[in-house]
Amino acid sequence: MRKRYPSQYLTITSAGRVRLGIYLHFPPLNGNHERSGPRPVHINFHAGGWCLNMHGTDAQFCALIAKQLGCYVVDAHYRMAPAHPFPAAYEDCKRVLAWVRANEGGLFDTSKITIGGSSSGGNLALSVAGTIEEPVQGVVAFYPPTDLTTSYRLKPAPPANLPRSKGLFISASEADLLESAYIFGHPRPYASGLLADPRLSPRFAPPERFPGKGRTMIVSCEYDFLGEEGREMVRVLEEGGREPVGVQVEGLGHGFDQMRKDGTEEAKVRDEVWSKAVEVIGRAQGREARG
Repeated sequence: MRKRYPSQYLTITSAGRVRLGIYLHFPPLNGNHERSGPRPVHINFHAGGWCLNMHGTDAQFCALIAKQLGCYVVDAHYRMAPAHPFPAAYEDCKRVLAWVRANEGGLFDTSKITIGGSSSGGNLALSVAGTIEEPVQGVVAFYPPTDLTTSYRLKPAPPANLPRSKGLFISASEADLLESAYIFGHPRPYASGLLADPRLSPRFAPPERFPGKGRTMIVSCEYDFLGEEGREMVRVLEEGGREPVGVQVEGLGHGFDQMRKDGTEEAKVRDEVWSKAVEVIGRAQGREARG
């Protein structure tokens, strides 16, 4: 049974009166059993290839951020393809950010907003960060697709016999199918240049749009279709003077941090990478992690 982490489930309304679910993770109470003043906030977008509802699977990581940084964490859902193809998910993520900025309950310090996510959620976080006018303070993306202009059949393939403990193996045909579902209804996406749109491929967003000085972190894995493009985006941001934090995870693959049993070597690597992510988020929010 999956461990439960304290959070409150809320809904907000997106375009077309669509209701989006949110798990709100709270910072720890102080000595008076209170949470004094507005706090920084981190927004997390879940994985799932833009098509699979994996909302809530990042609860352990979200709870860790809230506990160690004393901030709020908004774990957000977005509409799923192919029923809701691009740009629905992107627009939903922007809507969640707008909801946080509106701050109707007065909980959030809106000058200290960071965003992030894993896989498709990391793609969405980078896409939002690279295209919005009012910048966020930091972004952390785990094994994100950053360049959709190349078919997965042409990307370096991970070992087909990768043990499940080392990460998730998705075939090139399966990955292409998920991507095709995300852009369903857009004619001739390769020929039209659509896939180079930075809302789809954040690698093509202007580097200056992203938070600098160690406040953008991209995690890439050795055994992952997406590893090389993640490393390439780090290089692009370095050349653009943004000083990104690039983390290369050796010997593991896509989703290496998901559902790992504590005490294993894979969980140890997960904890090290998560600790680095918390450090980057804390730097962006102007806070130090607690043990």
